[in-house]
Amino acid sequence: MKLIDIGTRCLMLLGAAVLASCATPKVTVQQPEIVLTGIQVKDIRLSGQNFLLGFSVSNPNPFPLPVKSIRYDLRLDDHEFAGGETQGDFVVSARGDGKFVIAVELDLLQSVSQLASLLRGGRRETIAYDLKGSLAVDIPFARPVPFSSAGVIRLQRGT
Repeated sequence: MKLIDIGTRCLMLLGAAVLASCATPKVTVQQPEIVLTGIQVKDIRLSGQNFLLGFSVSNPNPFPLPVKSIRYDLRLDDHEFAGGETQGDFVVSARGDGKFVIAVELDLLQSVSQLASLLRGGRRETIAYDLKGSLAVDIPFARPVPFSSAGVIRLQRGT
């Protein structure tokens, strides 16, 4: 009877160890503040348009945020403007600030409404925006970190 008792205990310990190894530790990453700082119109052609979107990011965490990719959706004046996913490959220091730029290329069919929104009312200098997305960070067991912001930005004309 002792052999069965010892065997049962070993199986229970083995089962507990397997269950413990399956439990994924959760890494909590506080949401960074990401703000659209500018839109620069780089090139407007009949075949398409090129824009640079400038962003600032503030990391409230006590550890650096190594950003692998950025998924974003940007609306200007309540119209869809740009969205997608782009590689990040930058680090925002612990409790620090950083900047990054995303190049956006829109073809003529996609960009007609976006350009109309940007250029409506003549030479606008500011425009309202709504930004949502997430950062994929290179931290073990960390899920994508969501972000959102809204405000008004200044339009910059390219050269």
